[in-house]
Amino acid sequence: MKKLIPFFVLGTIASANAQVVIDQADFAGVGDVITFGDDADISDDTLTFDMGSTGSGQTFDCSTLETDDLFDVGFYDPSTVQGGSSFPTADVAVDQIGGIYAFTSVGAGSVEVIGLGGDFAGQLGSPIPIEVALVAQDPWTLFEFPASVNSPVLMDTAHFEGKFFSDGLVPAQFASFWDPDSVQVKRIVYYEAEIVGDGTLTDALGGTHNVLKMEVVETSIDTLWGWTASNGWERPPSFVEGLIGVPSNVTVYRTRFVSKELGYYVADITTEANGTPISATHKSGQSQCCTGVEEIVAAGQNVIYPNPTTDFIRVRTGGDIYEFNVYDMTGKLLVTELLTIDGQSVSLNGLSTGLYVFQMVDEAGKVAHTSRLSVIK
Repeated sequence: MKKLIPFFVLGTIASANAQVVIDQADFAGVGDVITFGDDADISDDTLTFDMGSTGSGQTFDCSTLETDDLFDVGFYDPSTVQGGSSFPTADVAVDQIGGIYAFTSVGAGSVEVIGLGGDFAGQLGSPIPIEVALVAQDPWTLFEFPASVNSPVLMDTAHFEGKFFSDGLVPAQFASFWDPDSVQVKRIVYYEAEIVGDGTLTDALGGTHNVLKMEVVETSIDTLWGWTASNGWERPPSFVEGLIGVPSNVTVYRTRFVSKELGYYVADITTEANGTPISATHKSGQSQCCTGVEEIVAAGQNVIYPNPTTDFIRVRTGGDIYEFNVYDMTGKLLVTELLTIDGQSVSLNGLSTGLYVFQMVDEAGKVAHTSRLSVIK
């Protein structure tokens, strides 16, 4: 199972005595959308990146980070997104990876992830949408209030699990070896976060932010179980586990810079255990990106996702501008939308179950890419 995008939600950050302080009222609100860029390999960047030091009053420069592709992080009303009905007490749903959401609850002293939900088909390698709710048996505490450089180290263990009927959903390449009636997904997270500094940060667009600097160690353990009438609950055969990558035990080291102005992290740096930066997710924009759709196709990457879909897709553009058109198999134009950012969402709510053709037309009027998409209601 691929690892979800790291989730860390904060709102507008208050300042007291020139020190960044975070309180419950600072939680991010429904309707916010932030555009981020991925720097896949910091060691290949033209300019040297320096994460700065610890303590108060530091200066951090993230303007040297490069942008290989763009995506949006959106904050939604939980009742309006797929899987939200399983988490009626959640305050915010944060879009994780194209249709998977982190559902959070805000309390007087902390922010907690109470579940993960949405369409996990892409994560599980299924061509058919699989809506799963991974409910937190032990919620994931991400942040405690109030917070500053004087806050104690936060240590937490979270446990998520969910079940779904799997008849007909197991990919064909697995079904001859393992075809359970039901599947259970479990994830355990061990989380440690320490605020080690604050100061001023410059982002890739030249904007400045007052930030908290956090050092994070996050270990995720994923397992998959199947149920049959003859054997009950059991793990898949080792051959299948090897193909889908579970069980997995992954530890990730991060340095996060949380922006007072954004109310969210402005840069999330994945590092080696010794602190050497590897890759980054950081605030960016179209002016910093990327490659066109032709290069995305040439690299063997998916242009749209998820595919198949139920109600929306995201489209990779590499930062170029395209007209996106969807046709039925008779050639009738059904959907048209102007794409201006990489990873832009396109609604397909008006389409019924079936196979469709999409085209991407560049600013010169040339058809840059044509392929098919599938809708399953």
